[in-house]
Amino acid sequence: MFKEARELIDNSKKIYIVAHVNPDGDAIGSTFAVYFALKKLGKDVHVVMPSFSEVFEFLPGVESRVDNIEEDYDLLIALDSSDYTRLAISEEEYNRAKKVIMLDHHQISQPYGDFRYINDQKSSASEIAFLFIKSLEVEIDENIATLLYTGIMTDTGSFNYSNATPDTFRVVAELLENGAKAVDVCKRLNDTMKEAKLKLLAKAIDNMEVFYNGKMRFTYISYEEIEGLGIHDEDAEGITNYLRAVEGTEVAVYVRGKSDGTYKVSMRSNGGVDVSKIAISFGGGGHPRAAGYTMTDIQKDKEKLIKAVGEML
Repeated sequence: MFKEARELIDNSKKIYIVAHVNPDGDAIGSTFAVYFALKKLGKDVHVVMPSFSEVFEFLPGVESRVDNIEEDYDLLIALDSSDYTRLAISEEEYNRAKKVIMLDHHQISQPYGDFRYINDQKSSASEIAFLFIKSLEVEIDENIATLLYTGIMTDTGSFNYSNATPDTFRVVAELLENGAKAVDVCKRLNDTMKEAKLKLLAKAIDNMEVFYNGKMRFTYISYEEIEGLGIHDEDAEGITNYLRAVEGTEVAVYVRGKSDGTYKVSMRSNGGVDVSKIAISFGGGGHPRAAGYTMTDIQKDKEKLIKAVGEML
């Protein structure tokens, strides 16, 4: 399955690994797991990653990330990005690679690279990375297991989403056998919140609007409000699921202002609406139950979004 990819790795000395912009747990977990695996093979390897939520700073290897690529290199391994334009590198940096491997799990992809493995039946890029690392005949140690577990856990909503299949649980069982720090990961990501984040949640609930007889819940937090709480862009995530949990909700939408003047839209569905179709129509992407995109005009774009959700409902 990954024979051609292994040949590309064997013929490469300098390798960079990258995932999508605004890296989440799956992007972080999958890239650094592959990073550790390639280090075991003796490769000169680096992970290119922009800033991310500090809640992930406990993960092994993340302190070694780099911000950009300033040289020509042999191989780029891209994970968890359905389109190369969504990668956290510039087109110039992308073109410096002699060869590219693409590993992705999204339903709708724009394939790129010299070797592609796209499987939308897998829960996450981390589940695919597990198969990829196994094919390299590299031992999955505690660090790799913890990273992959983090990616799978976060992309399955702590195993609450329908993308957590029997195969997913078999992978997780092996990761636990290999030392994944599941309890620590769960404690840090699910059961720990800074006071500023709690205040952000309070604002989000206070700003919540309800549409379509309670089937859609929408909230917006400005960048000024987020900055006033002392919260960085990357730490202002994770609000959408609280709205989705309200009884009767089919679609939850959380829009937050960003430092660059745009607005990040995060959508969650309870299963009746494929929010990825909405996101894609506005230039974004994601999964049927979790998707997002970027707004440029909060007033005009908000009305378009509410209408699109209403049509889907």
